[in-house]
Amino acid sequence: MPKRWGKSSHEMAKMGRPTKRSDETDAEILDCLRLGMSRHSAAKYAKIDHETLSRWIKRDATFARECDRAGAEFERELVQAARDGVAKSPKVAIDLLERRCPSWNKDNTSQVAANGRNTIAPALVIALMRAPETNAKRTPAPEVIDVQ
Repeated sequence: MPKRWGKSSHEMAKMGRPTKRSDETDAEILDCLRLGMSRHSAAKYAKIDHETLSRWIKRDATFARECDRAGAEFERELVQAARDGVAKSPKVAIDLLERRCPSWNKDNTSQVAANGRNTIAPALVIALMRAPETNAKRTPAPEVIDVQ
């Protein structure tokens, strides 16, 4: 049976546009992800379309794991920096708890009382009471005025 187009399927596959993927491009993408850039921005930096990067990740499980790992490394560094900041500012601890634990989230625990005044989450009050005091000059708290 004669060849339909005069070339084998292997030869036809070689006729497509050459890939932009290289060890250098992979390294650029992974470096960007380790710095915290999104996959979309990392692709732009590497001068490829974000859909091309998505295809590479779908087709290459090893590269997909490397991309996931690079993103996780960035997140780990941020979490460590935040944990280091807790010693300097207890507010950082509260912010971390609000993001990680739904019960600490302001949006879930703040409620508007029936009389129209905002209430403060009890967990936040407890955390603030336990926070170390500073030597800053204190000003009296403003008087609460009930507006109805």
